[in-house]
Amino acid sequence: MPSPRLRPFVGSLRPLFTPLQPQLRRYSTPSTPVARRSLVDIALIGVAGASAVGWMVWRNRTKEEEVVEGDAASFTIPVLAQTGTPGTKTLTRLTPSETNARLKENEASFAVQRRNNPVIRYDTNNLASNSPIEDDSCCVILERDHSSKVQGDLIFFGVFDGHGGWQTSRLLSSSLVSYVAKELDLVFRGSDTYLSLLDPKPTPSGSSLWSLFGGKSNDAPKPQLDVHDPIMQQAIKNAFGKMDQEIVSAPIRLLEKLQKEGKLPDMKQGGIGIEQSEALNTLLPALSGSCALLAFLDAGRNKLHVACTGDSRAVMGVWVPDGQGGGQWRVEPLSEDQTGRNPSEVARVQSEHPANEVDTVISRGRVLGGLEPTRAFGDARYKWPPGTQQKLANAFHPGSVRGPPRNYHTPPYVTATPEVVTVDLSAERPKRARKSIGSFLPVSSPEEPPATRFIVLATDGLYDRLDNQEIVSLVGAHLCGLRGDQTRQAVLSNSVDPTAVSGPHNSHAPRQQPTRGEGEVFTFEDGNLATHLIRNSLGGAKREQVSVLLSVPAPLSRRYRDDITCTVILLGDASKDGEGGSGGVYRREEGFETPLKAKL
Repeated sequence: MPSPRLRPFVGSLRPLFTPLQPQLRRYSTPSTPVARRSLVDIALIGVAGASAVGWMVWRNRTKEEEVVEGDAASFTIPVLAQTGTPGTKTLTRLTPSETNARLKENEASFAVQRRNNPVIRYDTNNLASNSPIEDDSCCVILERDHSSKVQGDLIFFGVFDGHGGWQTSRLLSSSLVSYVAKELDLVFRGSDTYLSLLDPKPTPSGSSLWSLFGGKSNDAPKPQLDVHDPIMQQAIKNAFGKMDQEIVSAPIRLLEKLQKEGKLPDMKQGGIGIEQSEALNTLLPALSGSCALLAFLDAGRNKLHVACTGDSRAVMGVWVPDGQGGGQWRVEPLSEDQTGRNPSEVARVQSEHPANEVDTVISRGRVLGGLEPTRAFGDARYKWPPGTQQKLANAFHPGSVRGPPRNYHTPPYVTATPEVVTVDLSAERPKRARKSIGSFLPVSSPEEPPATRFIVLATDGLYDRLDNQEIVSLVGAHLCGLRGDQTRQAVLSNSVDPTAVSGPHNSHAPRQQPTRGEGEVFTFEDGNLATHLIRNSLGGAKREQVSVLLSVPAPLSRRYRDDITCTVILLGDASKDGEGGSGGVYRREEGFETPLKAKL
């Protein structure tokens, strides 16, 4: 029988590579659909590796200073021809209105008013540099069954930073929550898999005190496992591992199946048959890769679990009153970059391989000298047994797949297992009611910000250009009513960063120092907080710089900026008068103080 604890998962889940079941109570952030390519195009672009132009772009990466300004309507950038000859390219600069339209094209904002749910609102946006964008994101809200002893929504926010193609990140956005929710369902039901993790172990039901008086062993209540953070964290880790294993092993199973049935495509005859089409649909998510950052908010327990695989980042701002009518936002990192530049990750990877590989597993800050994140979904060429990759390429698409990395001896070298951080949202909670959904923007006074906490989830395209304190300061100052162009010093005065005092943090400094200059460098002009962060990461008050960066087309734009996906979540006290049920999530439109009800 299905569990009564997680109502949306009545019945079995759909197979991998399909979205969540339609009967799930789900609210998803809209995303711009990516133009679907033909399977041949996908194979050539997604599998064959970097093109000549892309190779030259990465080999000759430059900073923003290399953008050469021209007149008011055009500018030039340095380029390198396929022959290796340096040159320049003249581009037309976007107008201010075109720049704003580009920044706001994919933004969305939702107000939330659901019973016992601490989420006040969340804003999302994405900005492509690759074509198509390789980032993706999701938001899913599930309800606990009404018969559960604990009531409250299960809210999932995810951002996924793809590389080598969009296929893996797209798959994660549609299916990862399914895997996590299925594991959580086992925890809620008190399954033996997670019951065995309790320490000390529970007394066997057959020898319980109740059974000594004639009671049935099955009547003994099972402990509530979801109060134990390590068990919840392990469930999330198991879900990540299971989905990645499915992604990586799917093309191998398909090859074995087709070989057994004698249906391998005859490549000598040309064309793509049904079998090869199916093969590409399973092969491409395995060959491309994606980082994953998933925030799971258990409203019933008032706990936040943040799982990080790769180098996307989560940071939280916590309002700390000063007792004199004001206060500051405290910076709390919720993740740590998992790359070859992180000493703890280097040590972990080295410990998992023989001593004679200690100098090759991480080379030049990358896994086997190639992949920057040390943890990722997909990237099967760093996980498959030796020879498997070539075998799949020969069967499904000869000549299109790169060979294995150098010094490839003892795979896997990359894992999808996340690090999970848990935060008790009950701690330091102010004793006041949360504001109504129509009153949190604009804010007239800094004494009472509309959210007591907020969380920023973003791919590394944002954190390449802004550090954690800048992120928290930009959002926190916006919530406290700051508007117009501002100096960096004025903005940073709105926050305190304990990590700056306690020592360097592997998630603190931006990887690419942007050109800000002096004077007013940040601007507060966007109602959507995700758009606000993206604009300021590109230059903020330096409006010409923002326009220039957005005017450079793909793939040349990758020299100056990455894909950026950002979600900002505002948290307050759980509302006791929210609508609950199927309502309580509203699409906010810029310029409207009264929220508009979404079509759910």
